[in-house]
Amino acid sequence: MPVMKSSSMVDPVDVQVGGDADLDGIAQTITSDDIDAIVMSPAPVEERLDALKEMRGELEARSHADRGNEMAPLINQIDAGIALLSMRA
Repeated sequence: MPVMKSSSMVDPVDVQVGGDADLDGIAQTITSDDIDAIVMSPAPVEERLDALKEMRGELEARSHADRGNEMAPLINQIDAGIALLSMRA
């Protein structure tokens, strides 16, 4: 079904996957690498803690739909990162 975007018709069939014109997805994934990147970032500890807490909140909000229990390891990794950074704060 064509979608109106910036006053022009965009047909999803004609859109390159992953391109600038790609339609937004319904789910953005958080990976273990994303968590590690925040934990090891040179950003101030408080900023990293805030980012991890935000990630944890997002995963908790989506966990009701997690039939395969795939979010629990990510939440555990975030909790470990929060504990590690809290010792440095």
